[in-house]
Order: sequence, then structure tokens, then C-alpha cells
Amino acid sequence: MVKRQLLFKEWKQSELTFILVILVAALATPFTMLMDYTSFQSCLKDTSCIPVDDFYYNFHSDAFLSSSWIIGVLFALIQLGVERNKGLMDFTLSLPFSRSSIYHSKFMLGTGILVLIHAVSYGITFLLIFLLNPSEIYGFHSQYFNALIISLMIYSLFLAAGTLTGSAIAQALVAFSTAILPFLVIGLPADHLNLLLRSTNNFDLYFINNFTMTMSPVMYVIKLGSDVEPYLFTGHHIVIPIVMLILFYIIGLIYFQKHPVERTGRFFLYPKMDRPIQIMVIVFGVLGFGMAGSSSLLGYVVGMLIGGAVGALMSYFLIYRKK
Repeated sequence: MVKRQLLFKEWKQSELTFILVILVAALATPFTMLMDYTSFQSCLKDTSCIPVDDFYYNFHSDAFLSSSWIIGVLFALIQLGVERNKGLMDFTLSLPFSRSSIYHSKFMLGTGILVLIHAVSYGITFLLIFLLNPSEIYGFHSQYFNALIISLMIYSLFLAAGTLTGSAIAQALVAFSTAILPFLVIGLPADHLNLLLRSTNNFDLYFINNFTMTMSPVMYVIKLGSDVEPYLFTGHHIVIPIVMLILFYIIGLIYFQKHPVERTGRFFLYPKMDRPIQIMVIVFGVLGFGMAGSSSLLGYVVGMLIGGAVGALMSYFLIYRKK
């Protein structure tokens, strides 16, 4: 499955980037915590400063833990999109290894580095907590665990998007669109239906909104630094991202084994996806712009017409023009 030679090749291909990201990311939270403690001690010695009673640290507002998913995006783009842009994918696929072994090696290297970063950061931070002895810490264990799960899910999503697309830009656009897809497929039609029917009973819409948020990967990124509400069931913020992680991994593996290399540079590697996706973009444009102008009937109609035109132009220049 995972070949040592492929792991070495993947590592050497972006070695400097991996090392820099590991060093910076692993030390980000401990450094921030240490700086906060230094500022607290300086305030105690400064007569003009009004210090808080005790030193504490809130991991829910930690910058690294709230944005560590960006590392997963970076790794996935480097491993597939950027590799295609540089023309290295043909060389990778020509190596005497199966495509499944290549994909498994890429996936294991990316997830392994993500786990390493969070584990090292967690260990150093744990040691700092022992040495600094803050009076209160908020969300230490849970926030590290949540940040790791969300980072792995986003990495798996972007890597799967890279198996469908022919460039780094296309990979990023498809992954972002997938992250908000439930809002587009379920949320927009539901809002239009509610608008057209002028319903006064929003119970069904409330459930649809909760379901849409629960099924949208982007919501777990947005909610990572805040308290999690049980939209559908308790623990959904852990269970659903893990399920999505596995699902995106399987999708990526299947399409990487079958994708045609001759369409590298095109938006989609599979020509049969061009027309359906173009139609979806036009429909989403119609629905989105229609809702934006829904304050009046004229604005609603004009908005849908503008949205259709924008969707048609965007889909043509993105999908049908070779980069």
C-alpha cells in the first residue's frame, strides 16, 4: 500500500516547505502562550498597568488551533495541484508503482505531518502549562483534538478535489465549492421555496438550516474557535468530520486510480463533468442572485437574469478554457 520510496520522493519534492511549516506551526501555540505569560508578568511589575487577578489561557481563541486547517489546504495543493502545474505528475505516474500506492503515500505523508505538528505542539504546550501553572485553562484537550480532526478533514477534501481537477486553482475552487455545497443544493432552494410560499411556519426551514450547517464542511472551520451547538445530535462536530474524512479519502482514491493524464491543465480531468457542472453553476447563480434581489418582484427577476449570465460566463471561462 504505502511505499517507502514514494514517501521519500514526496518528502524530498517539498522538503523545505514541510520543514518550515512543521517548525512554525508546532511552536505557534506554545510561543503565543509564553508571550501572554511574559506580558502578564511585565504587567505585574508595572505600576501603571492594571493586571488581571491570575494568569489564564483560552485555547478556544488560539490563532494556530483556529486556523491549523490551512496547513491541510497547503499540503493538498502542493501534493497534487502544484505538482500538475509544474508538469511533475507525469513523472510520478510513470514510476513503477500502482496509482493506489502513489495516492496512499501522498495521503499518509500529509496526514502524518498534520498529526506530528499537532502532537508536538500539544506536548510542548502541556509542558508549558506544567511549568507556568496558569490558574485556568480553557479547552486545552478538546481544542487540540478538534483542530486535528478538522485539519485532516479539510486536507482529505482538498486532496480529493485534486484528483478531479487539472490545476491548483481548479483544485482550490472545487474544494471550496464542495465545502459550501449543502448551502447551495439544499439551503438556496429552501430559501426560495420559503420566499415564494410566504410561509409563516419556519419549523421545517429551521430544521433544514440546521441540517445544512451540519453537512457543510465549511461550518466546522468557522465554528472551530467557538462553542459547538448540537444542531442534530450531540457529538456531531466529531462524528461527521470523521465520516467526511473517510468519504473524501475514498473518493480521492477511486478517482486518482482512473483519472486521465492527458487533460492536465483543464479545469476537470473528466470531460463528462464539464456540462453538468456548468449547468449547476448557472442554476446556483440564478438562485443566489435572485435571493440577493428578493426585496421586490422586479429585483428578484432581474437578479435571476444577472445570476444566469454571470454563471454562464464564469463556467465557460473556468471550465472550457485550458489554462
